[in-house]
Amino acid sequence: MNSEKVELLNETLLELERSKEREQRLAEENHVILATLSALSNADNKYQIFEELKKSLSRYIEFDNFVVISKSKSCSSFFTFLTSNSDFEGKQWRHTKKFQRVLDGEGIILFEPEEQEEFRYLSVELQQQLKSVLMTGIRAEASDSVLLLTGTRKGQFSIDTKATLLRFRPLLERAISDIEYKEELQQLVNIKTRELSIAQQQAEQANESKSQFLAMMSHELRTPLNAVLGLIDVLRQKSNVEQCTLLEQMENSAELLLIIINDILDLSRIEFGHFKLQCNWINLDKHLRHSLSYHEQLATEKHIQFDIEQSVDAISSYWLDPTRLTQIIYNVVGNAIKFTSEGKVSIQLTTHNQETLEIVVKDTGIGIEQSRLEQLFNPFIQADNSITRNYGGTGLGLTITKYLVDMMDGDIAIDSHLGQGTCFTIRIPLQSQKPSIEAVFDNLTMGQIPNASANHSIESLVSDIAENKKQPHHILVVEDTKTNQMVIKLLLTRLGYQVSLANNGLEAVDLLSSDHDYDLVFMDLSMPVMDGMEATRLIREKHILIPIIALTAHAMSQEKDGCMHVGMNDFVMKPIRTQDLTTILNQYLH
Repeated sequence: MNSEKVELLNETLLELERSKEREQRLAEENHVILATLSALSNADNKYQIFEELKKSLSRYIEFDNFVVISKSKSCSSFFTFLTSNSDFEGKQWRHTKKFQRVLDGEGIILFEPEEQEEFRYLSVELQQQLKSVLMTGIRAEASDSVLLLTGTRKGQFSIDTKATLLRFRPLLERAISDIEYKEELQQLVNIKTRELSIAQQQAEQANESKSQFLAMMSHELRTPLNAVLGLIDVLRQKSNVEQCTLLEQMENSAELLLIIINDILDLSRIEFGHFKLQCNWINLDKHLRHSLSYHEQLATEKHIQFDIEQSVDAISSYWLDPTRLTQIIYNVVGNAIKFTSEGKVSIQLTTHNQETLEIVVKDTGIGIEQSRLEQLFNPFIQADNSITRNYGGTGLGLTITKYLVDMMDGDIAIDSHLGQGTCFTIRIPLQSQKPSIEAVFDNLTMGQIPNASANHSIESLVSDIAENKKQPHHILVVEDTKTNQMVIKLLLTRLGYQVSLANNGLEAVDLLSSDHDYDLVFMDLSMPVMDGMEATRLIREKHILIPIIALTAHAMSQEKDGCMHVGMNDFVMKPIRTQDLTTILNQYLH
């Protein structure tokens, strides 16, 4: 991915986040205004008005004390009019320049209020309670009032909270001046409603642009990875043990690259609920070892001790999404290595009674403050700004990890101490079964199962597999990219199928209209002359009921829904793997 595309992707995501934040903020403000209006309609005096106002603001702005000081037009000093802290009752306040400024419409934040003349006359006890102050003024017909929000922490108020308070200032003025100015207050609500509508439209437009961009990026990035991973599958079938080991390393690196690319695509699908697991029966022991090989190399390069303690059944198969499991391990173990400069990273992988997979990842890295642990699973959040600067990262990994673990009905826990290290514990429920004939045969030929008499002799296994492939099915592959044509044809031929090729959707329609000697069609979506969806629509109009499987590099759910709408039976995501082909072919042909 070149830097311009990365920059465009980041800008699109940031603009969407800003639109969502604006929409949420305006919605909350609108809700507060409406609730305050309802309460003010029944208010009889200023005390009731300010009490309702205090409750409304406390839902939106965090403060420790709520103080209103007021004076009549003829007085020169203020007195405490309403307060949530009895220590402020009965206090007098001089009319200073800052109070005059807020009465003229400003909002002011004081970061060291105890040093300001407005608060110099308070008792030492009260001054110690004031570490931050946010204030604004309200002019009414008969009086002037200053609203003080105080905090016990340094820097408790920000520019954003000041802006929020100022947006409420017209409401405060109208409320104090005359409760019955309902039309004026309703006008404020209408303005907020229009702003909310505009923000919503902007968010929808930004989301649509982002979806289109992500779909395009998904296709462009997955297409070359399809060839890389497909060729690795082909080469593995005629390689010795040493070559297979190297190919597995290459495959693991390519899959990790795909996972990184998918992080941003996944976040979009997670946000809109368009995210599903793709589970298969896998050799969990082998898969976990392969998943960790990449990180073992990273740890070696950083001179970090990398310990793996694995206790997983090497024979049984487990029903899991292998890609998402790799993604979970990649994110958690990758973070452990990333934030550990010396010491060690240890991994414990255990299947408890074949019912639960427990993944424990411990490191001796920088650790995390206790107050920041709850933020780790929020998108675009890292432990603090210095970590983002020093270590990089988008802050999406743990967000997606938490979501994936939840989807698998598992749980994730974290224990960390600043400067001492971090421990992640993940538990995922499992379903297991005895290995299939093909899986046992593959393991036996690769020398990965020491007991070669596992329920079948090698001769009977070969016989069973050969029996299943006596009559090869004829498959039509519709794909415009020559490299991808070569890859998928090699994969299908190795699996024992007869394969024909078409370069675009129009060729496929012509072939199927004149020749019905096909058992299944793999149909690419993005092709010149005629795309896969249009071709499928025409094929179905001719009442040709052959199974049509979409080959798509697009990750967006709209694309998948479109496939089903025009009459496709299923879809296979690029990069295409032998395991994916086997699963889909067994479903529709065997």
